[in-house]
Amino acid sequence: MQPDSSTVDFNRPKTPGFFPPQLPSGRWGTTSVYSYHNTDGKPLFAYAPQEPVKELCWSARFQIQKELGKGSQGVVYLATREGVDGYYTNVALKVFYRHPRFSLDEYVTEMQRIALQAQLISRIQHDNLISIRDLVALGETRVMVIEWIDGLDLGRLLDLDNLEGLRKKLSHDDWARLCDVVVTPGEHHCRLKPGIAVDILRGCLAGLSALHHNGIAHCDLKPSNIMIKRTGTKKIIDIDSSTLLTENKSLLRGTPYYMAPEQLQRKPIQLRSDIASLGYILIEMLTGRQLFRECKNQEELLQAKLQLPARLEKILPPEALKNSILSGLVSRMVAVDPGDRYPNAEAADLDKVGAASFHRQLVRSNLSTEYDRELAWWLEKTSDGH
Repeated sequence: MQPDSSTVDFNRPKTPGFFPPQLPSGRWGTTSVYSYHNTDGKPLFAYAPQEPVKELCWSARFQIQKELGKGSQGVVYLATREGVDGYYTNVALKVFYRHPRFSLDEYVTEMQRIALQAQLISRIQHDNLISIRDLVALGETRVMVIEWIDGLDLGRLLDLDNLEGLRKKLSHDDWARLCDVVVTPGEHHCRLKPGIAVDILRGCLAGLSALHHNGIAHCDLKPSNIMIKRTGTKKIIDIDSSTLLTENKSLLRGTPYYMAPEQLQRKPIQLRSDIASLGYILIEMLTGRQLFRECKNQEELLQAKLQLPARLEKILPPEALKNSILSGLVSRMVAVDPGDRYPNAEAADLDKVGAASFHRQLVRSNLSTEYDRELAWWLEKTSDGH
């Protein structure tokens, strides 16, 4: 970068990327002043070689800090990525260890599928989607470098033990505020106030809409794959089971508990299948109950989902049932026939009887709140010690 020659006495180094030199000390006393701008405030142009750079290569070093979680496909670690001159940053590393029952060829084929999905999703760059940074190989093992999200997944946030621990820490007034605006204990996990539950849903729908616009179904939406940042921002994570609709295959990939009925029936995957999964999560947030806890196998699970719409009046709390928009939203999301559901995530949010309409109704009734701020406050208190 070339400093302003009218104010700075300098001798430009012959190598690129030099740091702007110090202004003459007499002008500013003993204070050293460095500037990347002219005296009129305009930025200076960086020095660069005449020939453009064709390729840059370097290696990165990661220090594993702790395990964040594990699933059927891999283990996720919090790691520190080290740079130079004291720079470092936190990232998450998902390590896809090959299970001994899979041959190397089978493993490579599956990783190539995941690599394609990761490449497509990394181009979307949506605030409510996990950011994928890299996919590398250590020997035969693939490692995905992804954004580290400072927060908790929805499953952990809804944990009753966490809420009980919070009750013991908060003042009487803060606990009353939390229960009045955000959350109360439920039967199996925390029960969210409708405004907060729909706010989390809308964050998920925003991220999911970006996938749906690109012809991608997530296929594994569940509480542990929804992250809430300390800022209150919602993020959908774990794209390993996602599927391009152009594949048009009948695949049972994901978590059966939250799958739409047609997925359990081995029918082709649709965008509407993701809507049903989010519908089940919404009901659980509103009720504090695990909907299919008693199901012992996939057949029982399928039957429970086929019968769910007829049972909503017995399941949903009175405050949800008496609100026609909210009850209509739930009913349409979990409809048995995919054709009766919202066609995609954007429609589920913006339809006349959609999530956004419910929030607008709260605003008109002066019942809305700053949901992100309330979530951030709850998360800050809950995540102490995590």
